[in-house]
Amino acid sequence: MNNLMKRIALLLSMTFVLIITSCSEYNSTQQLKPEDLIEEGEFTNIMFDMRLSEVIIRQDVTTNNGNDADSISKKQYNFVFKKHNISSERFQRSLVYYTNNPMVLDEINNAVVDSLNILKELIKTPQKEVE
Repeated sequence: MNNLMKRIALLLSMTFVLIITSCSEYNSTQQLKPEDLIEEGEFTNIMFDMRLSEVIIRQDVTTNNGNDADSISKKQYNFVFKKHNISSERFQRSLVYYTNNPMVLDEINNAVVDSLNILKELIKTPQKEVE
């Protein structure tokens, strides 16, 4: 009977270890970086341009210039990719990487929001006329 108790204790210990290791939080640093990863600073600039493109898309759809949202979106996003000399595939691979690293993506998003707020203030502030 003593032997049976040892086996049960061992089995419970192994089960406990298995549960703990299988339920441990995924370490996002295990996500492999793509070889052509867009570095954080450039990715921030791209995301800034993407946000501006979304404003243009909403404006164009709202004013109903005869274009559908999909064609407008494709045109705007392709413009951003061309401006930054990247492919949509490379952007997608980088986006997946940063999405799997939420702390970094949060820093990127905060920088984009800060830049948008600065732009908003510049637009709101009346400019002095040059004489």
